[in-house]
Amino acid sequence: MGLFDGIEKLINEHGSAVILKQRIDLANDKYSALEDKNSILEQKIALLEAENKSLRANLEKAEAKSETLRKLTTNTNGGLDKVKVNIILLLAQQDSYQGNIVQKLSLNPQVTAFHLEELEKMEFIYRSISMTSQEFPWELLQEGRRYLIVNGLIT
Repeated sequence: MGLFDGIEKLINEHGSAVILKQRIDLANDKYSALEDKNSILEQKIALLEAENKSLRANLEKAEAKSETLRKLTTNTNGGLDKVKVNIILLLAQQDSYQGNIVQKLSLNPQVTAFHLEELEKMEFIYRSISMTSQEFPWELLQEGRRYLIVNGLIT
């Protein structure tokens, strides 16, 4: 039976070689797919690193701006010029019309209007609506009071 044993051995070895070749081909295909996927992921990493760098730069700018604003609100005037401070101090005593503010602070009407509008944008003051008059009184809002108290301008 030596002859049959040899033939059987050849058949088994040939079959094993075919199976091994198929497995090697499959492994090569999977390796190639993984290389492609790795290349794509490396590109994504490069894009994300660039985006991260940009976001960090934006964060640094925002932190610098925040620090500047914090300094403006914690110095003795809180970043407001003397005219604005005087206006909110006057309004802390009583609501007042624009003409009265001009007169009491000896200011130019246009300068006064500018500062009143700026303070209104900052939500420090508010212009009340009156049905009986062309001119409306200005009043101090909570944010304006907070500013005066935080900066030690009133106690």
